[in-house]
Amino acid sequence: MSDARELRLIQPRDLTAETNTFTAYLEQIGLPTDNVIATTHERDVIASNLPAFLQTLSHDELRDARYLSKFVGATAIGLFDAALNYVWNEVVLNLRRKTIVYGVDLFFDAAVGGAARSLYKDESDLDGLKDSVLLDTCRKLELISDVVYCKIDHILTMRNEVAASHPNVESIGGFELLGWLQTCIKDVLRDRPSDSAIRIRALINNLRSATAVIDSDTVARFEAEVRNLSVSHVHNLLISLFGMYADRNSDHVLKKNISLLAPSIWNCTEDRVKYRLGTMIDGYRTNLENDKLQCGLEFLTLVNGRAFESLPARTVALNLLNTRLREAHTGRDNFYHEPPIMGEVLGYIRKSTDIPAVIMPSLVKTVISCRIGRGLQYRQGVSPAGVPMYDQFLRLLDDTGIVHAIISLFAPEINSKLQSQICQSHLAAVLTILRSTAISERIQQALEFLQADLPNAYKANRKQTFVELTRPIINWRQ
Repeated sequence: MSDARELRLIQPRDLTAETNTFTAYLEQIGLPTDNVIATTHERDVIASNLPAFLQTLSHDELRDARYLSKFVGATAIGLFDAALNYVWNEVVLNLRRKTIVYGVDLFFDAAVGGAARSLYKDESDLDGLKDSVLLDTCRKLELISDVVYCKIDHILTMRNEVAASHPNVESIGGFELLGWLQTCIKDVLRDRPSDSAIRIRALINNLRSATAVIDSDTVARFEAEVRNLSVSHVHNLLISLFGMYADRNSDHVLKKNISLLAPSIWNCTEDRVKYRLGTMIDGYRTNLENDKLQCGLEFLTLVNGRAFESLPARTVALNLLNTRLREAHTGRDNFYHEPPIMGEVLGYIRKSTDIPAVIMPSLVKTVISCRIGRGLQYRQGVSPAGVPMYDQFLRLLDDTGIVHAIISLFAPEINSKLQSQICQSHLAAVLTILRSTAISERIQQALEFLQADLPNAYKANRKQTFVELTRPIINWRQ
């Protein structure tokens, strides 16, 4: 008994008459006939090999595969470029279905940046993405593997270069076309999103629907699982949680749950993505979206990420904090008012390069002033709670910052205090910290010079030896 699905091969020569008629018709109305229809040999390659491949597909895969019917029809008459286009269109539809399974909000968060993100809201907006963006984002989110991405990206390139979607003078070979068809079906159309992608969508949906604050055990399990996620999933999850937190429609329970989960995600995220959040916050500021701006800043605060605000925003914020810290230091009850402000300063700074160059000299001088103190007997003139914060700041300084610290010692408001033995003891601690991080040998020697004679360190800039030592790094004539 023969197989009910056994196919009768239809040879290209069976369509020769129709092909000749079509070619003659084109000639009659003055249209080109070269490089329009594949050669008889190439059509024979398809006709001989396509049936064997189609028989490997299940009944369910064939039942509604209209794109395959169009593919067979197009290849039978030699329109290989159109056949490739039919297959590619099905790939795009399949990738879009994968994004829906993953979650379109999550997908758009990864695919679209800046102000344009607000324009992409639901499934219908997937049409607005270029195929290359769709493909690249699917790779980043592991909806397809890196290897499959390389294969499909090549097919997209060939589809754009030689298929019916664009004018071209190239041709497609029969074996090439069959290989692309096999790749599209086996690597994309049969494939499903990774388990990680599905779990992330479930997490987001559960967060949105939660009516109570999650418990500590749930947070602990999440922290353990997030360390096993791929980098791309972690990045997208952080951006999505940030967007949910900044959404004015998010309720208190959702924000509380995000605040419990976000720190562990933040710690697993690369800096470039953290800076992207800073750029998004800057967009809120520029567009006067004050509600989102406030929520975005709250998010960075709860993950200790204020250092990742954009440079203009950090400059303004640190300048204001610098002024507040200086005023607190010279005001009443400075021991109590300085530490909270210094804590905010450190929230913006993880390394010396986080300090904008324009604010560096003034901020370093203010911190040195607070750390040296007023020379009072009470608590040695320095805020006890502020000392570890000031020391932390000083340890972050690179050689440029250390030079500014040395210069600040000779500012009148600080220099006058250095004649006090109490302030000299604090200066010794400051110089020890700076020596531990300085790289330049000359800076090291300058710090050693000051340490060697603390009682006279306040007038070191009047000594020719010190001036000559520091001349390459400090312009004393300013």
